Amino acid sequence: MSKSKKHHYVPQMYLRNFADADNRTQVVRLATKRSTTERINTIAATNHFHRLTVDGEQSLHLEDAATALEGRAAQPLLRLINPRERVWPLPDEERMTLAFFITFQYLRVPVARDMFSSLVAQLSDIFGGRLPEEFEDVNIPLVHGASMVGSSLPEGAAELCDRAWTLVDFKLKRLATSDVPVVPLPDEHTTERTAAGLRSAGGLYFPLSPWTALFIGPPGTRPQADQILPGNARLFHSFTEATVSWARDCLFHHPDDDPLRGLNLPEPRRGEVQWEYMNRPGSQTGE
Repeated sequence: MSKSKKHHYVPQMYLRNFADADNRTQVVRLATKRSTTERINTIAATNHFHRLTVDGEQSLHLEDAATALEGRAAQPLLRLINPRERVWPLPDEERMTLAFFITFQYLRVPVARDMFSSLVAQLSDIFGGRLPEEFEDVNIPLVHGASMVGSSLPEGAAELCDRAWTLVDFKLKRLATSDVPVVPLPDEHTTERTAAGLRSAGGLYFPLSPWTALFIGPPGTRPQADQILPGNARLFHSFTEATVSWARDCLFHHPDDDPLRGLNLPEPRRGEVQWEYMNRPGSQTGE
């Protein structure tokens, strides 16, 4: 069982892809708009984030599960971002491993926990400020933890495996990531009241490194359409704007890069469970 009190909700093995040789990455905090260079072991982490209280007992099984899943995904992820070691299409086992990792990463971040708090608050409004007895004293961390390791994880991973995956390799542009690295994308029919999630109509975007992105197609696409595409300016701006819009508190990028130039950064986001983030002030690309 893990004894560390600092629990990363974005793993160091992923953030290392956006860090220099000394494991330092550039951190841009939305609250202050300040940019600082920090070590990856100090960021995207909260003390005891994965510690759960189950029937009065303290449990770190969720942190142990996260560590195990990260260990399985580390090498397939590194091979995917290295064109000289990449095998494409992905072998089935590696595809499933990464699908589990991506699904778990989508479910594990604090903004997902915010969602449960937001839903409870909405229930209070629906019932005139008084929650039904069964919803009183809801253990939000426990509900969030259950969502990570319950049926949502294997079902989500299986569905992602069965969609088209597109790798996008950038030669000139460099990508950023955030404390919400797996990003649901809208399509032309999306409104601010459309639910966002793993089944978002525009698919999912996941920056793997400053130079490689993974786009998982929307429901209905199939693995037979897997492909590798060269990056271009249009894709770079679209991907970067999506990353910025979904960030909760922080954006991350390699210290030698400047992928956020020209963007008006939004305020930190809290409790948003739909596409309302698209209309947040400052979420559009600057000229």
